[in-house]
Amino acid sequence: MAQEIKFEEQMKKLQEIVEKLERNDIELDESISLYEEGLKLSKTLKDQLLQFEEKIAQLNKDSDEDE
Repeated sequence: MAQEIKFEEQMKKLQEIVEKLERNDIELDESISLYEEGLKLSKTLKDQLLQFEEKIAQLNKDSDEDE
């Protein structure tokens, strides 16, 4: 089983991809590959954020019920 990469590490990787694409000093093939990788990372990060939000909402709900 592949080791899960931490959210912060994925964010850092996405930022690195964005910086490479913004420099405009790479070939088109590499740009497309980086763009594709960035899209995948972006979706993964968005999904993780939604999970975090749901967990926080559930924790808040559970906390309110305990009071």
